[in-house]
Amino acid sequence: MRRRKNETGQALVLTALSLFVLIGFAGLGIDMGVLRYERRLQQTAADAAAIAGVNDIRYSSGTGVVGAGKDASSKNGFTDGVNNVTVTINHNPGPTTGPHTGDSNYVEAFVTAVQPTYFMRIFNVPSKTVTTRAVATLVGENSTSPGCVYTLGPPGTGVGVTTGGTPTVNAPTCGFYDAGNFTTNGSRVDISAGNIGVVGTDKNNGGGTVTCAASPTDCPVTGVPPTGDPLSFLAPPCSPCSGGANLNISSSQTVSPGTYGSISITGGTVDFQPGTYIVNGNLTINGNAIVCNSTNTDCSGMPGSENAGVTFYIDNGGSISINGTSTVQFSAPNSGTYAGILFYQDPSDTSTATLNGTNSSFFQGGLYFPSAQLTFGGTNFTNASAAYTLIVANDLKFNGTATVNINSNYSSLPGSVSIIKNAILVE
Repeated sequence: MRRRKNETGQALVLTALSLFVLIGFAGLGIDMGVLRYERRLQQTAADAAAIAGVNDIRYSSGTGVVGAGKDASSKNGFTDGVNNVTVTINHNPGPTTGPHTGDSNYVEAFVTAVQPTYFMRIFNVPSKTVTTRAVATLVGENSTSPGCVYTLGPPGTGVGVTTGGTPTVNAPTCGFYDAGNFTTNGSRVDISAGNIGVVGTDKNNGGGTVTCAASPTDCPVTGVPPTGDPLSFLAPPCSPCSGGANLNISSSQTVSPGTYGSISITGGTVDFQPGTYIVNGNLTINGNAIVCNSTNTDCSGMPGSENAGVTFYIDNGGSISINGTSTVQFSAPNSGTYAGILFYQDPSDTSTATLNGTNSSFFQGGLYFPSAQLTFGGTNFTNASAAYTLIVANDLKFNGTATVNINSNYSSLPGSVSIIKNAILVE
């Protein structure tokens, strides 16, 4: 049977129309794939912006949150005001939508971009506006190997063990973050940490071993990005600080919170009552003194039991020097402005701090010496009874022949987490 010519023409028309529809669907699929890819890139930029912004809450009362967020977005390929991109950072009073609306502890980031289309132009859709959103906040850690030792000095300083003795450092649940070079010296030095990250290099100049419980095959990890000062959000109790009488203590007595000049202790049992102590000079403990903060004036049996602890703020170029013959048992407060902070040396003060003690001595809390070297250790010092110890210093030296313990039990602190907070995405 013959086909009519007009039927052949109809088949060609139907085929052409079908091809047009198929090409349209294929083009739509390609455009949607491209838009999904671009959306993933935008989401990465929004996530980075929220995390960078919330990290900046800790600095200068959060005045740099917006700038930090936009800078992070730009580094991920989306710059505010360029190529039809808009980056919006909401911090004070907080997110504009969602369960955390109006909460200044959260940072919300929007990244909006006009993305061109290709095949959809056939249907008069030359572009699509894509918006991504992220919300981040700061939380304390109580997980595997949270950060509890931070050195802030650039490569050339940082964590170093520089004695001729044989110190051992046990910190199996503690993360070390070293902005300098991780350098061990001495005849034998053993360091066991949860993990160790180093901005600079790792060099073992002596004997001994360095091990990481969380990453045994990669310890230390070198070339990590700098972390910055994790306690820079702290505000001093006074600025500037001045006044106060000098205390020279050689016999047993109780000391109340307040402002002092230098404090020198050479003997007796000295009980520091709970509160904040402003020291406009040196805090020195020598001799065979017994020094604590406790309602029990005989420091024996007290380790970790004092809920209302003490904070020492060192100002005016002062320093802390505690030798190895005194028994010193200090705990930081568990609440209030300086919860978790035991020693806080003014950030402009570069005076070296030394914390040693007997085998029953301990320092429970944050040891904050952002511009100074901290020497930590001694002959018999163990620090074993401290539930947690946080160290933030420009440069850290473990010394002597002692076995020094750095624990990470934050159950006494608010939320049972570390006062050092890290940014996490929550939306």
